[in-house]
Amino acid sequence: YTQEEVIKMTKILPAIYSLSIENIKQKVEDLKELGYTQEEVIKMTKSLPAIYSYSIENIKQKIEDLKELGYTQEEVIKMTKILPALYGLSIENIKQKIDFYNSIGLSFLPIEDTKQLMQSTKLSYARYKFYKVRGISIDRSNYSKLFMGQKQFEKQYGITKAELLKMYPYPVHKDVKELKEETEEEQKDVEGKDEITEDLQNMLKELESKNGQVQE
Repeated sequence: YTQEEVIKMTKILPAIYSLSIENIKQKVEDLKELGYTQEEVIKMTKSLPAIYSYSIENIKQKIEDLKELGYTQEEVIKMTKILPALYGLSIENIKQKIDFYNSIGLSFLPIEDTKQLMQSTKLSYARYKFYKVRGISIDRSNYSKLFMGQKQFEKQYGITKAELLKMYPYPVHKDVKELKEETEEEQKDVEGKDEITEDLQNMLKELESKNGQVQE
């Protein structure tokens, strides 16, 4: 680490000064045994120095918990390299977020864009519903709309975070199955509207064709 990096890290976690250098070195070695390189450990601890305060047993347990959600060891290592803060989140918090994104067809997100797991489920859900009401379907091509900067969101749509969360409160009582069923029903409604629009267009074409034949 550089002098500046050490100062920054110890501002975030002054308790580092209470750890022996042997303890810190051992933590680096333990993390390397889990699948990280020396460079990756240094980079991770720069952004989350609290890793040095976590026991290796707790870190291993978090990896196992994530694997139980369906990820491989390699995927968990990749996710935590991108977002070391996962080690600071409860598995319940992480599971709630993953379940929500799975329910709306964004199951790729935890691995491919892990940093977005820092956003609260409440805000992601509220924005998802906000777009749905306006006829905007969220998918792989435009999911970044869910994570737009708050200032930009307010400027573009004229609604604050507090107002949005009040309009579309996250249904904490619903499990992932219910959320998925709700999403599927919404999708059917959209598809149904598309079918109606297509039928009307066909009817108009048929009427125009008949009208043209009468004029001839």
